[in-house]
Amino acid sequence: MSSEPVLWSREDHTRAKHVLLLAFFNKWVSIHSESFAKRGVRGLVRIYDGFAGPGVYSDGAEGSPLIVLRALLTNENLAGRWARVRYQLQFVEKNAARARRLEAELTRLHAELVGHEVSAMDQVTWTVTCGTYEANVPPTVREPSALFLFLDPFGYSHAPMTLTQDLVQQPKSDTLIFAPFSFVNRFLGRDGQAAPMDRFFGTSEWRAVPDGPGRPQRLLELFENQLRLAGMDWVGSFRLKPDEANAYYIVGGSAHLRGWASIKEGFWAVDPVHGKEFRTVRGAAPTEQLFPTEDLEPDKADTLGLEAELRASLGTDWFSVEDAIDVTARSRWLDSHLKRATLAPAERAKRLEVIRPTGARQFKEGRGIRLRFVPS
Repeated sequence: MSSEPVLWSREDHTRAKHVLLLAFFNKWVSIHSESFAKRGVRGLVRIYDGFAGPGVYSDGAEGSPLIVLRALLTNENLAGRWARVRYQLQFVEKNAARARRLEAELTRLHAELVGHEVSAMDQVTWTVTCGTYEANVPPTVREPSALFLFLDPFGYSHAPMTLTQDLVQQPKSDTLIFAPFSFVNRFLGRDGQAAPMDRFFGTSEWRAVPDGPGRPQRLLELFENQLRLAGMDWVGSFRLKPDEANAYYIVGGSAHLRGWASIKEGFWAVDPVHGKEFRTVRGAAPTEQLFPTEDLEPDKADTLGLEAELRASLGTDWFSVEDAIDVTARSRWLDSHLKRATLAPAERAKRLEVIRPTGARQFKEGRGIRLRFVPS
């Protein structure tokens, strides 16, 4: 019998991870559902959680499977515009007691939401499988579909990169992967870890990364590059830093810009200032004032970095609003950061010249507006 606990407490960085997941999922499922609905096809949206856990924490807080199922079943579009779309949720958990608890929790939640205004519950099916990620991967399907692969393993060797690379090559596949790089860095040189590290990275190239303060970052870059080799052109990471000794990451990857937009949505939901990192709230020093993440407003984003990226990409030549939108879409910043939070302040500060044809207002695309950064 397994000695692993069925439930455990939820840490601060786990709560942040769930905020990120929910923001990502709400945008991701909307993008693909709307796409299928507009095309008039019976599309299939698949959500796969390879390390699902019991569904709840010891304090009753919901885990990722319940968060995703609740978000889907309570979406007001489910019985309307998305009525022709089908949703399959597959949860895999190797611990039998946790798998049983998860099935009970999902059953309870499903019953709780039956009375909700969304009536098309038969659109959404879910399964809980007791087993390993490797033995229960989502198969390829012939019908039009989209796949979200969520991997949040307990250990770094439980989700081999080569398998993940195969899965993300399915059409319209996007992934979020929890990666404990400080933990990986700590065990890198220990006896017996060579094979697990090869599985984690999908390559032996980690052996060539020199020891030192920069090694965790180099290992992260290697991990990201392995996803790019699988065809995920858009890869980025969000740092979950529960304390000074441990830094964990959520690594997101997509082969298309719409998937990348969903990943960024999750990043900025947790860190609305920089979109890069969550830090556990701690006591402030006497001369220091700290602001909890949830108290920060989205319009307080530090967009000087986006302005610098636009300038680096577009130089001091004339460009269009559409050009700026394209650069923003490919960056870490959100589309909502561009006009009012970046271009408007730059124009007011005379760092940006703007020529607007008669009748063109603000930074509306399609109106022939021309822009140019003032040489510094």
